[in-house]
Amino acid sequence: MTILPFRYGRWMLRDILLAQGALLLGVAILSAFILRRFDTPPALGVVVSGIAGQLGSLFILFCTAGMVSSDRIQGYYRSYFARPVSPAGFYLQRWVLGGLMVALVVPVLTVALSVVLGGFRIDWHLMAQLEMLYLLLGGSVFFLSTMIRADWLFALLALIVDTVLSQLKSSGVKLSLILNAIATVLPPFHLVKLPGANPSGSALMHVLLYGAGLVLAALAVLRWRPLGTGGRS
Repeated sequence: MTILPFRYGRWMLRDILLAQGALLLGVAILSAFILRRFDTPPALGVVVSGIAGQLGSLFILFCTAGMVSSDRIQGYYRSYFARPVSPAGFYLQRWVLGGLMVALVVPVLTVALSVVLGGFRIDWHLMAQLEMLYLLLGGSVFFLSTMIRADWLFALLALIVDTVLSQLKSSGVKLSLILNAIATVLPPFHLVKLPGANPSGSALMHVLLYGAGLVLAALAVLRWRPLGTGGRS
């Protein structure tokens, strides 16, 4: 019988807080310190959305890079799955915790910067945008990490290519058949712009279904290609 991975949640959360959490807190404190030197600092919402827009993609990559591939390469999976723990459940739990850390970006920035700028107000729309981006970009890293080592690099490349192709199409450039096919296959990162309007209707469904498909594909690979002995139980 496969044991659920909840017993590992505490140290997973600890590791994320000591790495990604410390980075986020450091960025928030540094930003607040810099803004204190401004005679006429900008509005809180403008600053938070600007920092989140610049930090979002990189922070997501930092939260997910090497999720599975690093454990496989360094051999950590041998101890993780010495007991009959589900690899799919184990890494899904890790991925979800990364998403929770990304959800804290806006609140942490807002709290730290409101001390300097005042007017405390959390931008829930911006939080939703970050989570949708995590679903696409973090889901891409999760899926790629089950198969290749440079997961974050290929996910970043996909993000760049999709952004460039989207900008070309919006500027009226007619793409070739191959480029159109590439734009169709790639995750729809262009539908989630930070900061910007949240996607709605068919665009929202595209983002959610594509992101869910990436996560399910990662879980399927982990289910049928177990990393350690415990995963075969």
